[in-house]
Amino acid sequence: MSAQAVVTDIGTVVVAVDSFKGSLTSSQACQAVAEGIHRGEAGLPVITIPVADGGEGTLDAALAAGYQAVTTRCHGATGDLAEVEWARRGDDAVIEMAACCGLERADRVSGPPTPQRALTASSRGLGEVIAAALRAGVTSITIGIGGSASTDGGAGLLEALGARFLDRERNDIDAGAAGLEALDLVDLTHLSPRLAEVELTVACDVTSPLLGKNGAAAVFGPQKGLDAEGIARADHALEMFAGAVEPALGVIHRDDPGAGAAGGTGFALLCLGAGYRPGAQVVLGWSHATEHIAGASLVITGEGRLDHQTLLGKTPDAVRRMARAAGVPVWAVCGVCDLEGEDRDAFDGVLALSDIEPDPARSIAGARGLLVRVVAEAMGTE
Repeated sequence: MSAQAVVTDIGTVVVAVDSFKGSLTSSQACQAVAEGIHRGEAGLPVITIPVADGGEGTLDAALAAGYQAVTTRCHGATGDLAEVEWARRGDDAVIEMAACCGLERADRVSGPPTPQRALTASSRGLGEVIAAALRAGVTSITIGIGGSASTDGGAGLLEALGARFLDRERNDIDAGAAGLEALDLVDLTHLSPRLAEVELTVACDVTSPLLGKNGAAAVFGPQKGLDAEGIARADHALEMFAGAVEPALGVIHRDDPGAGAAGGTGFALLCLGAGYRPGAQVVLGWSHATEHIAGASLVITGEGRLDHQTLLGKTPDAVRRMARAAGVPVWAVCGVCDLEGEDRDAFDGVLALSDIEPDPARSIAGARGLLVRVVAEAMGTE
């Protein structure tokens, strides 16, 4: 079915589009789609729902869902200190690792990733923001851990919460995976007692274990700057770290799905008792997306690139499944669509910016205007 054919007798449209990386945030993409709808059909009711999968944009999605921004200071992955935001609604908090000590922040501070930076990057900033939320008295913390710059197993996070990791001379080890190579003793004496009083939830779509060929270093290390030697070093260091932390806490989580997320930060949070939920599911729950979709006549979702991974539980797929369950037609917007055949037919219509601007550089630079145009055209104008 073509996108144009679905528009008959259209009523409320729900727009839940993920970010177009390098071009538009989720909020910006949703607003562009809404503008295109109104150009094509003035006065049509539109509900926009900024979405994310636990990575960048998770905080914006929480704020759009009614949470309030709270500001605190924390260290970035490379040691810089800056103010960041987390979100609060009543006793519930939402923290985005990407904002605290993520890859984009590290790139802004120190330039593109390097092997050395990848081995010394720390998750400490995330722990500092969690500590701030604990001091503020929240009883539930949801942590989106996508977009990380570190591969330290969450050691930096645990240090910020009171743990100490010592070498043979009983000095604190250095930051990052490189520091873990010198680990000899784990001291959890001063780990924050407030952690036992708080419900922790990890929001993420990564299900990798901590170690090995499918683990944190091997799968995600290269995008953070790790070369082949660095991957081997980091994986060995994470194995040493798990071998020290698990006995100290009386748990075993290295092989759990999600332990390898965010350079092993998932492992540290699981060791603290955190529950693990798909990021898209968590974010869509905040905005009551199921209820909005049930009352819609069309749903528009999407992301920068639609490919085989899209239909493996990423945010557009989660939205698509909600629409299908409600019997509501669903379109996808994107910069580029690599879906073919039955995969492409999973959506009732696919609107790709590449269809009207094949030059990738121009499409990225002009994504907002192109998105408005492609949606307006599909709604029946021009």
